[in-house]
Amino acid sequence: MLKRISAIPLWFVSIWLMYGLVAYFTGLPENAGAILGALAAAFVFMDPTGVFWGATEPVPPPAIRTTPAGLDGSHSTP
Repeated sequence: MLKRISAIPLWFVSIWLMYGLVAYFTGLPENAGAILGALAAAFVFMDPTGVFWGATEPVPPPAIRTTPAGLDGSHSTP
């Protein structure tokens, strides 16, 4: 979770600055950079497809014995 939280400002600033560079040379409105940066940071944080952080699989609960040891037939007596 620490990696996700530390990645938010990095993605926000990098997208904002890259959009500012593109807007400077192409004449696009400069105000949209912060909005696109916030959207990109939110997408990377949530990561709905599991591309950035990998999909987490639920951990199965431990097996519970329903019969006492020795009565389930797994132990043989000599």
